[in-house]
Formats: sequence, C-alpha cells, structure tokens
Amino acid sequence: MIGDITVEEALSLEQPLFVDVRSPSEYKEATIPGAVNIPFFYDAERAEIGRIYREESPCRARERGLEMVAPRLPQLVNEVERLCEFGQVVLFCWRGGERSQALASVLQLMRVPCYRLDGGYRAYRRHVVQQLELLPRGEVVVLHGLTGCGKTELIKGLRERGYASVDLEGLACHRGSVFGGMGMGEQPGQKMFDSRLWQELKMLESYPYLVVECESRRIGRVYLPSHLFSKMSQGRHILVYDSLENRINRLVREYVVGDTETVVQELKEGLDALERFIGSKRVKYLMDELEKRDFEKVVEYLLLNYYDSLYRYPSGPDSRFELCVSAGDLGQAITEVGEYLERQYDAKG
Repeated sequence: MIGDITVEEALSLEQPLFVDVRSPSEYKEATIPGAVNIPFFYDAERAEIGRIYREESPCRARERGLEMVAPRLPQLVNEVERLCEFGQVVLFCWRGGERSQALASVLQLMRVPCYRLDGGYRAYRRHVVQQLELLPRGEVVVLHGLTGCGKTELIKGLRERGYASVDLEGLACHRGSVFGGMGMGEQPGQKMFDSRLWQELKMLESYPYLVVECESRRIGRVYLPSHLFSKMSQGRHILVYDSLENRINRLVREYVVGDTETVVQELKEGLDALERFIGSKRVKYLMDELEKRDFEKVVEYLLLNYYDSLYRYPSGPDSRFELCVSAGDLGQAITEVGEYLERQYDAKG
C-alpha cells in the first residue's frame, strides 16, 4: 500500500483508477464517475451485519463480517491487482472507514500497490459540492428557442468543433418536459448528476465562456446548482429558431425510437399528465391519433396548442437577443455561433 490520499491529491494523479468497495446498491445510487465496483460486502451481507451490530454487538458484527469476506479475499486481491495494470488504484468506501481500510491492509500484505481515499466518497461529494459553488468561472452563453428548434444538436455540434458547451439534458438523462425521459435511459440521482456536471465544468474551466441550453432549475428529478443557474440568468442570450416542419420532424426522430408500442405507451402516459393543462377532450383527440400512429400530427398539435404558447419564444429573428440563428442548416448555425464566440472571447478557449 502506498498510503492515504486526499481527494485533491487523488484527482491530480497521472492516471487515477477509483475502486468503490461499497455494496452494489450504494455504487448504483452514486459513485465517483468512472469508478469500478469491487464490493467488500454485498447488499444482503451488509444488511445482515448492520442488523447484528444493532441487535447483538459491534464485536459480533465484525466477526460475522470476517466470516463472510474471508473466503473471497484472494479473489478481491486478484481483481485489484489486475486493475493496477490500467492506472493508479484508489480505494474508497463511504467515509474512508473499515471496508476500504480492511481491503487496503490485505493488499499491503500481498504487496499490491494502492492508495486509500481519505474520507471516502463523503469527502469526494463534499469536494464536488464546493466546486459547483465556484464553476463555471467564465460567462455563460444561453441558447433559447421553441421546442424542437435544434438547441441540443447545436450544443453537441459546438462541442465537436472544440467550443466549450455542455449538454445539461444529456447529463441529466432528461429533456425537462413530461415526455423528457423518453429514450434517455435511467435518470441519475442528484449526487451522480452533480459529479458528472462537475467533471464537465472542470474540463472546460480554462475557457472564458460556457454554452448551455436554457433550462429551468429542475430537469426531471435533478436540480441545477444555484451558482450555474444564476450565471445562466446573468449571461449572454442567443435565439435559435427553425420552421414548424423541421421542428416536427426533429422531435419525431428524437422521440419515436425503438419499439413503437413502447413509444406509444410512454406518449400516452405523458398525455395523461398533461390532461390538467390541456383538457380531457384534447387528450382524447391525441390518444386517437396515437392509435393511428400519426406521430407528426400529435407533435404538431402539442407544439401549436401547448408548448409554443407556454415558452413564448419568437419563431424568427428578434432584436432582444444578441444573436439569432436558424437551425434549418445546422452546420451553418454551428459556424455562426462559433464565430460569435470567437468575436466575443477572442478565441475558442
């Protein structure tokens, strides 16, 4: 074993490889992005040890824990040793306690080099929260526009060309509306979202600006950090617009993916949630169109009769914004926004 290491020291290693020795359920809830899970105890074992600790004694709980883990210690050592080929292993548990300390001691006996994260995941979480009170440091450029106008595609295109942009909805696995989770996979919890966001902001810290899409403070079930949200309000603002036809086609491409029956069911669930806003008659009409698989008509109706009036963005150039770009030609739109950034900030980064 090399020794204990702080979060800051671990992150500054040349090639840190974090190993989360907590149970699978703890790992699934939130971990350090990129960490490998090698559980010291599995969920059922951890629950049993906790029960013994409460109902019998700490000593008996430790004894039972040793009985559980002893047979697989060679396997744990081998798994960590293999990982050493790919980076500098940093073990961590919840707060740098008994689980990581026990495994680190065994690894030391076996001459397997590793670090142990001082304070565990709790220290890492505290570091992330502190950093999100500071980042981003530069100005935030916010893309506004009606639903389906291509803001997310523009964000991704800018990043591909080397500009500092972050897809907040991609990190949150949610687009923010009642249909926002469709096709986005399982949404992370707040801790995991914060960690992913911090990684992105840290990577782009040297840029004097950051481009994001306009969002409410809440995206699905996660919330944007107050510092970032405040910087979005105070930043520069760009309008993105496109024709109704292009917006409809874009939304159908984004949402109608995979098994059609699953898509229809998810859309119906979203419509049920909208009933209190648009009324039962409109919902029934849209349900009927879904049965016909007329997705274009459903999307058009929702845009014209709900979303456009909800967000009230202009459908074309407007002097209230510093820059207005059409996403009809996405490549040209990316170029225009990129040139704007270079004029305002002298360079890409």
